[in-house]
Formats: sequence, C-alpha cells, structure tokens
Amino acid sequence: MPARQIVAFTDICGSTRLYERLGDARARARIRSWLGALAGAVEDAGGRVVKEIGDELMLVFPGLPPLLAYLDRLPGLQAQSGMRCKTGVHAGAVIEERGDLFGDAVNTAARIVALAGAGQVLLSEAVTREADGLPLRPLPAMSARGKQHMPALFEWLGEEAQADRTELIDPAGLAALRENLGGRLRLIWAGGEREWAPGCEEITVGRDPANTITLSLPQVSRVHLRIESRGPYWLVHDQSTNGTRVCNHGEAGVLLQREPCRLGRAGHLELAPAMARPDQARIRFRIG
Repeated sequence: MPARQIVAFTDICGSTRLYERLGDARARARIRSWLGALAGAVEDAGGRVVKEIGDELMLVFPGLPPLLAYLDRLPGLQAQSGMRCKTGVHAGAVIEERGDLFGDAVNTAARIVALAGAGQVLLSEAVTREADGLPLRPLPAMSARGKQHMPALFEWLGEEAQADRTELIDPAGLAALRENLGGRLRLIWAGGEREWAPGCEEITVGRDPANTITLSLPQVSRVHLRIESRGPYWLVHDQSTNGTRVCNHGEAGVLLQREPCRLGRAGHLELAPAMARPDQARIRFRIG
C-alpha cells in the first residue's frame, strides 16, 4: 500500500535571466551552489532530496516538524544567496520506486509550486490540517493545468512575509467573481459538438485518434492544439506545423505558431488556415 508522505518542490526563480547575465558556466555554478545549500537545509531538518530537476528540487518529509524546520530556514538562505525560490507542498500517498516518487500527491505538489510566486510557499489543506496555529492565510480557489480538482491552498507566513504582505480580498468574493466571469466551453466541428466545464482536463485536437477531437486531414498535425481551463479563462495553445488561426467574434484573426492565446466569448478556430479549404478544419467555440 502506498505510504503517506509530505512532498515538496522548491524551484529557483529568475534562472533564465541569470544565464543571460552571467553566461552558462558561471550561472550553472551559482545555481548548483544554491541547490546545495537548499539540500543541506532539507537534510538538516530531517527531510530528503528525492532528485534535482533542472533548477528545482523534489523533496520529501516524514512529517510536519521536519517540513516546518526547513521552511523556517528558507528566508535566511534566500537573504544570504541573493536568490529567491518558490515552494509548493502537498501530502498524500506516494509510490516509491528506485528512490523516485510517483502518484497524485507528487503531481499535485508540482502543480502547487507552479502557482507560487517568487519567495512564496504554498501548502495544501492536506498539509495544514495536521496542526493548529501555523502562520498561514487562506488563498482563493485556484485551478492548475491538467488537474480537474485542486485542493484548498494556504500561504506560509514566516516573519518576513508577515511583515510585508499583500492585503487579501475576501476569498468568497473572488470566488464569486471567478464564477461569474467563467463559463462552460462548447465546441462545434464537422464531426460533432461537445461541452466542457471549467477545471476539466485539457482538450487536444489533431489527426491522431487519441485526441479529444480528431480531424483526419493531412495538413493537420497529429496533436495540432490543446485547450486548457485557466481560472475563469480558456486558453488555446498551438503546437502544430501549419499553425492555428484564432478568430474571436468581432476581432481580427490571430495566427498562432507554437503560441498561446486566450479565447473570447465566441468565435472559431481554423487549423492549418493556409490550406485550400480552411473551413474543413474549422471549430466554432462559445463560452458561457
């Protein structure tokens, strides 16, 4: 049976600019030094570094006290190094194979760190309910790519964060605003019609039968585009060879080539728009 663990990801912020400013060798040396300092703090606290992923560390803690000991050290480490990091934490059952961790708890922690800002630590409700009196504040409901249901999140307020933090608007008010702004996505194409609710798994379109919507045309890429729910918005990401034209109602069309674009309330998508009959690969959309 999978064991329950506290899983965390700590990601260095601003590494791209660092490589541009210092060059590859110097930037990598500085990042490796910083990752080493973080790893030392994890081990001193009683946690374990599972692996290094680029400029990010996957961490695991056997319980809440080791995690809190690590979080208490983060502000000082950031001040000493002049670098900032962001951290996402979740707790749940994990599968361990050959020293690596797998499972929904790991995937959720990875999504949480992606939502964090520079210097911010976000913890899921599964972590925070294990103890009372932690320096936390609740955050509005958030959505993340590839996750239909995200847990309630809290921001860790160490001494530094408590001294200078943004005043939070009532989360219930933000949730209501999100609900009013958002809406269900309806797609209509030559082969059918379907509707999706906000927060659903991403939608893929292409000529491969494994896609959510299949358009069997040689000019259409195997996976031509994907559409994801992001909070109150729907985003389309082109990842094709021949591009995607996004025509929001009342606006000039935009040609995407490996780029994202936010969908308006209504309009249509043209896959491979330079083909002789672009209407064959046209998908109409409506939100709300």
